[in-house]
Amino acid sequence: MSKRSLPLWMRDAELSPAAPGPKKRVLSESKINEIAAAVIEDVDAKSKVDNENQDQVDTPRRRLRSNFKIPDEIPKREPTAVQLNIEDVPFIDYRGEIRYYTDMRDMAFACDQLVQWVDKRSPEDHPVVPIAFDLEWPFSFQTGPGRTALMQLCVETNVCYLFQLSCLKKLPAAVLQLLTHPRVQLHGINVKNDFRKLARDFPEANADLLIERCVDLGGWYNRIHGSCGVWSMERLVLQVCRQRVDKNKKVRMSKWHVLPLSDDQKLYAAVDVYIGQEIYLKLKDKERQLELEQLELNLALNAPTQTTEE
Repeated sequence: MSKRSLPLWMRDAELSPAAPGPKKRVLSESKINEIAAAVIEDVDAKSKVDNENQDQVDTPRRRLRSNFKIPDEIPKREPTAVQLNIEDVPFIDYRGEIRYYTDMRDMAFACDQLVQWVDKRSPEDHPVVPIAFDLEWPFSFQTGPGRTALMQLCVETNVCYLFQLSCLKKLPAAVLQLLTHPRVQLHGINVKNDFRKLARDFPEANADLLIERCVDLGGWYNRIHGSCGVWSMERLVLQVCRQRVDKNKKVRMSKWHVLPLSDDQKLYAAVDVYIGQEIYLKLKDKERQLELEQLELNLALNAPTQTTEE
């Protein structure tokens, strides 16, 4: 039997009878062992009864259904953005017209023609006229970004306008009239920074007014598809149009302020606004589709239930 510490009264009983104070009863060692064994047996019996009562109180464990099967793999949620391999998609092949202007009077005349074209469009059918907008400027690692050199516009996907601003000291009034037309909606990717850049280089341009009425294509894509994130030109073109932009560093970092521009520079600048207009039209179609689906769902939920009377 394992050694246990005896109760206080037992330890007191083992004191010597010669100890001072009142005389205490002394138990023999056999009697002490007998009492200790009885106490231990009583404790074990009580513990066993408590365990049996606890087993009766506990509810039985629920078993799984015989036809239940734990799936081997948890299905993954499909991402909102389709994963594409950029090497498998073609480059943008723009074959439309490129109208390049270097004279202030020619720019003013072209913008005046565009304003008239916008005014002639039916307000009922075309309350908003989208125009893709972009800027180009030279950049140097020694001096940083240079003055705005080129403005690109795309009203229709078959023609792009390039205005060489590096040879101007002030923007023509017709250009400002087109940019701030009440029915014109300028759009682009990270286009707000372009408006701020234009206003710094040409103070007659009102950046706040242009930003208030513009559409950022990346943010618009996020609102339509319920996604989030910052989109670059390359990623958004890949996601929406299943194409890729040829961002040739030699052309992108070229001297945009030096006249005349090369054919590669003109094509590079035209592609940026052409594909922006394509993205806008595709997102607009997607938005109309979602609105139509939501309208049909609302009509189905609000339709009265028809009951047949016997």
